[in-house]
Amino acid sequence: MPALPDLTPAELAAFSQKYGLKGTPERLPSVGIVNRVYRAALNGQPIVLRIPMPGDVKDALTESVAAPAAFHAGVRTPELLIFDDDRDVVDAPVTVYAFAPGRSLESYGWAEGDPRLLRAYREAGRELARLHRNVTAAPDPQGRLNPIVPPNPPRTLARVTDSKKLGLADAMWATETVSRLLAAAPPPTPVFLHNDLHAGNLMVTDTGAVTALIDWGDAGWGDPVLDLTYAGPLAAPELLRGYHEEAVLDGGASLRLLAYLLEDATRRLAYVPEGHETDLWYTRPGTALMQLLRVSVQFPEWEEWLGRQG
Repeated sequence: MPALPDLTPAELAAFSQKYGLKGTPERLPSVGIVNRVYRAALNGQPIVLRIPMPGDVKDALTESVAAPAAFHAGVRTPELLIFDDDRDVVDAPVTVYAFAPGRSLESYGWAEGDPRLLRAYREAGRELARLHRNVTAAPDPQGRLNPIVPPNPPRTLARVTDSKKLGLADAMWATETVSRLLAAAPPPTPVFLHNDLHAGNLMVTDTGAVTALIDWGDAGWGDPVLDLTYAGPLAAPELLRGYHEEAVLDGGASLRLLAYLLEDATRRLAYVPEGHETDLWYTRPGTALMQLLRVSVQFPEWEEWLGRQG
């Protein structure tokens, strides 16, 4: 992934003076394609200064609503200390967060089945349950939260058939199965979602203990099961186990999990990775489908439902 351009010394000095930061902010490695991230100190405590690229500001605006809602609901996430939309130093909103210890789960590279990886996803499932249960309101007068819509099977059908990644019969089976699953198990009343919980957005210790859910730029209201899908099929079973340790999902949750994972895997068959994405599992077209096949044996209700469809 190409490095995002650094801020100039004058810009860093301006931020330090404006917010009362101690010393010169230290650049941290970029793990995304939007934000420049710096570590500094404020009032004797470590903080993170995040500055998006000009034009890529929507996520920061969403976070200004979502992150405080999650933090005050008791979810393990860094406190948003400053949200600055003055744009007097750079042409972008700027956020200052309390520093989250640990590293991103993605950076550890733990193999499938590693107890530390399983622990991380199970604890993350518990945090998602707390998020869904405890955030009952998130004031958003400027409409900064994202509308989270269900899958669009007809669009996926067109995408994979136009790209010749699937034949018409197989593509129709996949997309019609998604539609039938969602009709059989309609979503419950929407809850507040992180909406992008993958390994890169989970901060953990060397033992797999979760220290924080980060990056709330896609948050909004939707089906709780969606939050169990963004880390991919291999993570979904452990996320679900952790969730059930903290809260109860509705009776149709397992079928919707299959629907969302199948739709995602089908849609990704037509995805063409950009140059910086070639090493990411979720941009390799067939990976999600293979992972879905591998975890399906853990869900006997999927086999039962599919068998009834003939």
